Amino acid sequence: MISFFFLLTNLQAAIAVVAARERHLTVLLVAVWGRIGRIRMRLERLIALWRAGMLPKPQQSRAEGTRVLGERKTSELPRVPGWLLVAVREARPFGTQLEHLLSQDECMEFLAAVPQARRLLRPLCRMLGVGVEPSTPGRKPRAVWQPPRPVPVRIAPAGLVLGPGGRLIYV
Repeated sequence: MISFFFLLTNLQAAIAVVAARERHLTVLLVAVWGRIGRIRMRLERLIALWRAGMLPKPQQSRAEGTRVLGERKTSELPRVPGWLLVAVREARPFGTQLEHLLSQDECMEFLAAVPQARRLLRPLCRMLGVGVEPSTPGRKPRAVWQPPRPVPVRIAPAGLVLGPGGRLIYV
C-alpha cells in the first residue's frame, strides 16, 4: 500500500522543529515546508484517482514554437542533491524511507501509470538525495550546499555611541 501521507507529514514536522530553532533558516524552511505539503496533497489525490481508475487523460504537449520564453517560474530553493539533509539533519531517515517506498512493487506500478507523480517526486528526491549515486573514486565530489551563517551580533564597548553617519562617538 502506497502511503506518502505519513512520510511527508512527519518530514514536515521535523522541518518545522528546525525552522523554529534555527532563525537564519526559517524563511527557507517555511518555503520547503509548504512545497512538501503541496506535493503530499497532489500525490494523495493522484493515488486516489489511480486506485479508482479515474485518472485524467494526459494532455497533448504544446508545440515547441508556441512556448513563451521566461514563462516557467524558477525555484529559489537550492539545487544541490541532498541539500535538505545538510540543513535538517533529522530528515535523513525520511530519505531512506522514501527510497524504500519507491522500491515497492505497487509504487513502481503507480509511477509507471502516472507520469505526473514522477514530476512531483523529482524535487523531493533531489532535496533528500534519493537516487543520487555516490561519487566514484578519482572524481571530484559534488559541492554540498551550506546553510547561511547567522550574522554575529557585536556589542559596542562601554562609552561608545553610534552617531550620525554610522560613526562611533566617545561619550
